[in-house]
Amino acid sequence: MIKNVTLIIILTLFMPEVMISQGMTTASVNGITKDTEGNILVGVNVKVTHDPSGTVMGGRSNKSGRFNVVGLRVGGPFTIEATMVGYSKSTLNNINLGVGQNMSIDIILSQRAVRTADVEVFASKGDIISSEKTGASQTISEEEINNLPTISRSIHDYSRLSPHVISSTSEGSNVGGRNSKYNTIQVDGAVMSDAFGLSASGTPGGQAESQPISLDAIQEFQVSVSPFDVREGGFTGGAINAITRSGSNNLRGGGYFFGRNGSFVGTSPDANRRPFDDFGESVIGARVGGPVFKNKLFYFMNGEYKSRTDPFTIALGDPSALRFFPLSADSLDIIRQISINQYNYDPGTFENYSRSTDAYKMFARLDYNISDKHRLTFRHNFVHAYQGKDITRAETFYSFSGQEYLFNSMQNQSVLQLNSVFGSRFANELRVAITSIDDSRDAQSPIRYPQITISRLGPDGSASVSFGTRNASQANELSQRIIEVTDNFNIFLGNHVITAGISNQFITFDNLFIQNFNGAWTFEGVEAYKQGIARGFTRGYSLIEGVEMPRARFSYGQLGFYVQDEWTIQSNFKILAGVRGDMFVFPDKPLANPKVMETFKNPTEFSPGGLRSDNMPNPLAFSPRLGFNWDVFDDKTNQLRGGIGIFSGRTPGVWLANQYSNTGMDLGFTDIRDPSFQFTEELGYNAPTGAIQTTEVNLIDPDFKMPQIFRANIAYDRELPYGFFATVEIIYGKTIYDAVYRNLNLKYAYDNDGNQIFGIDGRPRYMGRDRLSNDFTRVLYLTNTTEGNQSSYTIQLQKPFRQGIFTDLSLNLAYTYNIAMDVNSLTSSVAASNWQFNHIVDPNNPTLTNSLFSIPHRVLANLSYRFELAKGYNTTVGLFYEGRSGAPFSMVYFSQSSVYIGDANNDDHWSNDLVYIPTGPNDDKMILTTGNWDELEYFINQFDELTDQRGEISERYSLRQPWRNNLDIRITQDIPINRWQRFQISLDILNFMNMLDPTWGYMYFMPNSNYSMMRFEGYVSQAEINAGLYQQQDLNKIKSGFIPNFRGNNRKDIFSVSDLFSRWQMQLGVRYFF
Repeated sequence: MIKNVTLIIILTLFMPEVMISQGMTTASVNGITKDTEGNILVGVNVKVTHDPSGTVMGGRSNKSGRFNVVGLRVGGPFTIEATMVGYSKSTLNNINLGVGQNMSIDIILSQRAVRTADVEVFASKGDIISSEKTGASQTISEEEINNLPTISRSIHDYSRLSPHVISSTSEGSNVGGRNSKYNTIQVDGAVMSDAFGLSASGTPGGQAESQPISLDAIQEFQVSVSPFDVREGGFTGGAINAITRSGSNNLRGGGYFFGRNGSFVGTSPDANRRPFDDFGESVIGARVGGPVFKNKLFYFMNGEYKSRTDPFTIALGDPSALRFFPLSADSLDIIRQISINQYNYDPGTFENYSRSTDAYKMFARLDYNISDKHRLTFRHNFVHAYQGKDITRAETFYSFSGQEYLFNSMQNQSVLQLNSVFGSRFANELRVAITSIDDSRDAQSPIRYPQITISRLGPDGSASVSFGTRNASQANELSQRIIEVTDNFNIFLGNHVITAGISNQFITFDNLFIQNFNGAWTFEGVEAYKQGIARGFTRGYSLIEGVEMPRARFSYGQLGFYVQDEWTIQSNFKILAGVRGDMFVFPDKPLANPKVMETFKNPTEFSPGGLRSDNMPNPLAFSPRLGFNWDVFDDKTNQLRGGIGIFSGRTPGVWLANQYSNTGMDLGFTDIRDPSFQFTEELGYNAPTGAIQTTEVNLIDPDFKMPQIFRANIAYDRELPYGFFATVEIIYGKTIYDAVYRNLNLKYAYDNDGNQIFGIDGRPRYMGRDRLSNDFTRVLYLTNTTEGNQSSYTIQLQKPFRQGIFTDLSLNLAYTYNIAMDVNSLTSSVAASNWQFNHIVDPNNPTLTNSLFSIPHRVLANLSYRFELAKGYNTTVGLFYEGRSGAPFSMVYFSQSSVYIGDANNDDHWSNDLVYIPTGPNDDKMILTTGNWDELEYFINQFDELTDQRGEISERYSLRQPWRNNLDIRITQDIPINRWQRFQISLDILNFMNMLDPTWGYMYFMPNSNYSMMRFEGYVSQAEINAGLYQQQDLNKIKSGFIPNFRGNNRKDIFSVSDLFSRWQMQLGVRYFF
């Protein structure tokens, strides 16, 4: 029967169709009991004791001689004792277990007449060659957390230790070439992701640049890319699971302080070599754990406070500076005085500004050994973080200080977990988690005011100044409530471990988001602002009588169930076959809009017809997987592993909230573009009389599927001499379902004969503001694409601690080649932005090209080495190096919507139109209106990618930023006090290469992942020819103006240089342990 069940599961693997997060939180031990002749012993009692806490779990070998002990704490050391009447006791000591590890240990018992000694196994956590390992994963041990460099104390500083992860504290982790929004972050297996999806880091509090939990509360991490255990899921990127510390029978704890200021940061990466003044950061905290009742009840607590001040370093009107805004302080003061004297509003200062960030963290955990069969764990995590935000000061955009708001984020999570064993055949793990996350924006100015933007400033007219309340922060709040219930039931049957489980989440969002609620005004030049003559006005307002600020309140449930068979076919060969089903249920429906139903009842160019605004899908999905592990020679020296399967996740909640916020029944929008529109402050609150008032509508495909990919993984691990291990690994992923947006209100342009109109470069033309329905602006449709793929090839060399020669040396070297492709990289939270800012030829039919998350080459090296200066005076040196390809970027036309420049396909949007690359001065498709051909040719010839695309429209994300090199160092020195107490001094240095040479270690980047090399000025018309501006043969040619970079025309000049991350940074730490 068991074989039939397994066969059914394997067959379902080929049924194409999400899985909720369910991470590993414990470890296990399994094996076979035999006598000295190799005969199976049945009924052997196996007891596993966690030595620090005295926690005991046990089991008995079955008729196949196999035993399974599950639900063990992570860490160690453990002692395993095996006893049976007539045989001597067998004892194995000093065993350490990693998260999710199921260590296989065969136990030999001898007749009682033979005296045997205890055996020390010295098993390390997360063994590289291990029978439970199938797909790509990386365990980051407590030693690596302690020894490797970090300043931010971020989860993502450790996820980057996986060869398959590109990560940063602010941008999260790109796992396997996938968007960080598609990852799942867990703590002790419970979800701690930002379910709504506004945080780039993917974690709660990320918008306030806070971590979701203190690093001192974490014992180890696990990063999974393609685990074939169906209990792990909820992602199409990767899973990052942090396991927290717990108390033991020994009182252990300590305090710590980390700090730095401007003198701990290098000088600016320009000729001026300016110091990083007005900067400071400090972290202070403590942790303690111990027994409440010995061997029975244990506690662990951690508290931490972090404070940071960041200066905004940009010069005013100084071209010699690394980063400068082209207006002088005197010019900005003129704008400020006009605002104060003429409009009675103080926009704040424009002088040096520093942003403050504060975060409070508290963590508490209780572990209760109810008996040797039942263990209960309760923990609570609290984070309150706040940060000043919305001040942008860059080369082309400058905010006054009054635009700042205080971002408040508060997070609470409680988790209760019960691990139970019932006899020798059954075990259960039950977990309940309750999470609340509250985010709000508090304007620092007491005056409710619209956003004011003054554009066309500076020598080339590309600069803008902004003040007032930022348009996205005028009405913006969010609350999230998440209840998670997971239960796993294990049945041990001979060589099979059957797992059946449920994993359910119930999520409620309460989101207030009204862009331009106070209004947003645009002026062209300072004089226009002084005269009150605006170029444009935009405002969002309520359409619901008696409700000033409509909110999107909705809930949904994800109901998951799964079954899995872990079948040990031979002692050296294991397969893992499982399948999971998940159903999404949306009990709350958006408001119905009759105009939507009427407009889209029949199919259109982009709509399938029959669409409604009050529709939400209820997808049911299946995720089958098959993994295997083969110990080739049955001696743990050579291992072949891998699998195939489907990995399923979910879209960020904000993409779903768009359907509830933008039905066309709750919010309306006024959008006026008039070069002589009179500014009146009252218009910030009331729509102007006679203005055209329309609304944006967001719809979802009634058959929408949550993100889902197919992954195949194959790897070979080999033990080398002296404790080294080599790995070769290949991962392939193919999109089954991903999200994509279309604007259903667009119309293609046709001539009088009914032929579709294309630009001379082959670009399809749209009808601009002549929409399908003038009742709406954009009608954005969230649907699916099946296009997209990722592939990676990795070679890796590892040497764990305490193995081979140099037992105090840990080493991890890896090279990964990765390619990722998609049609839209979906970096935004707003439907309009996800659609509008995808770099395209045709926005409603995006093509498969490089993904924003495609990083072809990555070299990784981290090592730590510990040595003793004198007895007890341990010194540890840890290094982390990463060299990798730069992120991709696109060439797009220069955008200036106020004068309708840059809209090459006439879809009424700018900043997204890919540039046509001319063949040369005699190109018959383009006329150069400004600049000269020599400059343009010189510029193009510096890019092989552009040279290869001559005579074509440049491909999305086809160019790359410069290669990045980064070397970080950590040095710790232990100073013993006595046997149980010691101090530790630490020094972390980031970008050590810049410390060696101030011209090294620069971090280049491309703002918004695009560069505007040319200005699109339209197509040559017959009227222009008749007026003598062009010749007849120029009809329909593209009018383009080359825009030389203000820093120069060389390739390196187009990139921005990060001021802070191109300097070395240092942090000093002091710890006390007892």
